Amino acid sequence: MATALTFGTLATGAPLASAATAKAPVPSPRPGTGGGPAASPAAAPDAFAKNWKVPRLAVMPLGDSITHGAGSSNGTGYRDDLWSQLAPHTSNLDFVGSLRNGKLSDPDHEGHWGWKIGGLSANIDRWLPAAKPNTVLLHIGTNDMHDDYQVDTAPRRLGELVDKITSAAPDMTVLVSSLVPSTDTGTQQRIEKFNAVIPQLVAERQTKGRHVGFVDMGAVTTQDLDDDLHPKDSGYVKMANAFYNGVARAAADGWIKQRVEIKPGTPPRKAPPGDYRVDINGDGRADYLVVQSNGVVNAWINNGGTGHGGWTEYGTFATGVGEPGDKVRFADINADGKADYLTLQDNGVVNAWINNGGTGHGGWTEYGTFATGVGEPGDKVRFADINADGKADYLTLQDNGVVNAWINNGGTGHGGWTEQGTFATGVGEPGDKVRFADINADGKADYLTLQDNGVVNAWINNGGTGHGGWTEQGTFATGVGEPGDKVRFADINADGKADYLTLQDNGVVNAWINNGGTGHGGWTEQGTFATGVGEPGNKVRI
Repeated sequence: MATALTFGTLATGAPLASAATAKAPVPSPRPGTGGGPAASPAAAPDAFAKNWKVPRLAVMPLGDSITHGAGSSNGTGYRDDLWSQLAPHTSNLDFVGSLRNGKLSDPDHEGHWGWKIGGLSANIDRWLPAAKPNTVLLHIGTNDMHDDYQVDTAPRRLGELVDKITSAAPDMTVLVSSLVPSTDTGTQQRIEKFNAVIPQLVAERQTKGRHVGFVDMGAVTTQDLDDDLHPKDSGYVKMANAFYNGVARAAADGWIKQRVEIKPGTPPRKAPPGDYRVDINGDGRADYLVVQSNGVVNAWINNGGTGHGGWTEYGTFATGVGEPGDKVRFADINADGKADYLTLQDNGVVNAWINNGGTGHGGWTEYGTFATGVGEPGDKVRFADINADGKADYLTLQDNGVVNAWINNGGTGHGGWTEQGTFATGVGEPGDKVRFADINADGKADYLTLQDNGVVNAWINNGGTGHGGWTEQGTFATGVGEPGDKVRFADINADGKADYLTLQDNGVVNAWINNGGTGHGGWTEQGTFATGVGEPGNKVRI
């Protein structure tokens, strides 16, 4: 069993390990050990690793695809071997988390494929109260290093993640591991620098009385890898050994509490409504955008979605315009097929930037004021193309479901507006249940009502009230067992019809292809359309 563990305060003034020694940092003495060195990665376990017992051990394996088990023969990674080692030492062993995979009797975990440190931080305050672990095993940062993503701040972000865990649950045991190596030279150099500072990060939290321990994965070598990042079975056995010794040391030190009080997480914020056809490259398929609180937008181009053509990372689509993310909307206002960047003020005023390809891909043209508002607050404004000219129009949606419309002839200073008047008189449903989407590929946004259980009823837009009227379609979707606040509508396969999506709090999207809807051609289940990018669902637009 191979690991070197640091539990205790680093000696005052002790230098950080250099990058060259990062894979086997020399730990400082642990109180009560007499100052002797901890086990080296190749050494046998100490006596504490054999003779310990705890009444309850609820373990949350937390990380990315390595925690998920990528590269292992049974899909469990280190979790299978670790379970076998831990089981004799407790009468109540439980792996916990919101994900389940692999051939293991208890496959629960929080190993999110492709995620970075920030993704875990954005979701951990919800996962902990739901799963109720007393021990967290943390291996995260590989994707930050591999993607060269803000590597200078990665240790700080890792520390903030640990702090979020221990702030929510001060008695939680958190075992933070160094990263396994990579065969990619650049990635490995970044991993070594990152690994070198983790012992100090852990020690600083121990001085504050937190039960945070360091687990060295230095026994895992590049010979144990299945590809450039993920271990094969031999590497996962070594990871299991390392985490086992970490848990054993924590148990011997009395860290593991049978029950840990966990503060309830903050309910996830909902993405604001109002986006219409979030297609940024004009290929007819809705893309996946993440809008940060400062208005910066990152994008992933939809080539068909997960398992159906995949995604292309676009990078930064917009650097922002000084407005917060909750004021940002997307809609095609000039009929070129590409969603433009809009900011919607509290008084209904809209400013626009025309999408010429986005940051680094053709840039933006500042349009100025697109709409001066109509005396209605911004939270009642929606954008949708109601007359099939390709340009998103300006709608106001009242609390009783009544919709008034102004046709976009180019917008303020660019052709102006035509007041249509009442576009829809409502159907007896409140405004917060109304959505707009083109469900029959005629180019005109239809009127949908979305119930709390995900059921959707539809009225086909023949021109709207006083301009051709409406056709009641009835039930468009019976729902898929997800609540209505998780449902989105977007054309993901470029057939002109809005499909039925569910957006989870962790950014995962599942999709059902619209063949006409319930009673009119039905649906095709696509499955997982997007696995997420480590950002919470409230930041996702699609």
